[in-house]
Amino acid sequence: MFHICNLPAGWGPDSVITMLKRFCLLVLLGGGAPVFARDKALDQAPYCAAPNARALFVAPMGEPFRAEHGQPYPSAAWFAQADTNHDGMVDRIEFIADANRFFKTLDRNHDGKLDPDEVVAYERDVAPEIALYGPRTRDVVLPIDRRRLPDGESNYYGPMGAGRYSWLNVPEPIVAADEDVDRMIGEREFSVAAGHRFDMLDPDGHGHILLKDMPKTPMQQTLEGPCKTRPKPKRRPGERGPGIDPRDGLPDTLEDGDRRQGSPRG
Repeated sequence: MFHICNLPAGWGPDSVITMLKRFCLLVLLGGGAPVFARDKALDQAPYCAAPNARALFVAPMGEPFRAEHGQPYPSAAWFAQADTNHDGMVDRIEFIADANRFFKTLDRNHDGKLDPDEVVAYERDVAPEIALYGPRTRDVVLPIDRRRLPDGESNYYGPMGAGRYSWLNVPEPIVAADEDVDRMIGEREFSVAAGHRFDMLDPDGHGHILLKDMPKTPMQQTLEGPCKTRPKPKRRPGERGPGIDPRDGLPDTLEDGDRRQGSPRG
C-alpha cells in the first residue's frame, strides 16, 4: 500500500498516478474511521459494574427483577413471565395483561386505584433502587453528559431513576401513569399507560416485541459492555481518609449530588 502511495515520477501517466494516490489516501483515512467511532461510543458509555454487582431490570410498567452476579440479565425473566402463550414474543394483549397483574399487587387495599401511600410503598419496599434522591445502589454510575439536544431538550444526566434499569427512560414508572395528575392512579389509567409504552417499544407496529430486539439497559451495559473502566478514588479539597469509593465514579456524578441533597420526602 505504501509503495502505491509513493510512486516515483515518470512511472506512468500523471492521471493514473494521481488516481492511485487518491485511492491510497481514501483507504488509509477510511481504515481509521471505525476506531474514532468506537472511541466516541466508549466515551459515552457508563462505567463498568462493580465486582459481584447484582443485576436489576425494571420492567416497562415498573416491576423489578433481580439476579445474582453471573446469572443471565433478568429482563429475560420478565419476558418469560409476560409471554403467557410461550411463543417467544410478547404481544399487546399480553403486555397489558401483565401490567394489570402487577397493578393488583400494588393495590394493597383492593379499591381499584393506587393512592399516594401505595405509591410510597412501591418506592420504599418494591423498587427502592429507582429513587431519584437519597441512598441507592452504586452498581450503576453514569458519566455526566452536558450535551444539549435539539428543541431545548437536555440530556444533562441521561437515564434517571428506573430509566437506569429499564428499556424506557421513565424515572418513576408508576407515577408516570397518572394521566390526569390527581395523585390517584386508576386501573384504566395504568392499562392506558401500558398501551403507550408498548407502542414505544414497538415503533414499527408489528403488534409484538421480541427480547432480542430490545436495547441493553444502562445497568446491563455496565455488566456486559461496552463500558468504561471505573475511575480511581479521588479526594475533595481538604478531605481526609482514603478518598471517594471508586464505585461512586467521579465526584460530580449525579449519584454523589443526590446524596448531598437528601430525599425530598424527608
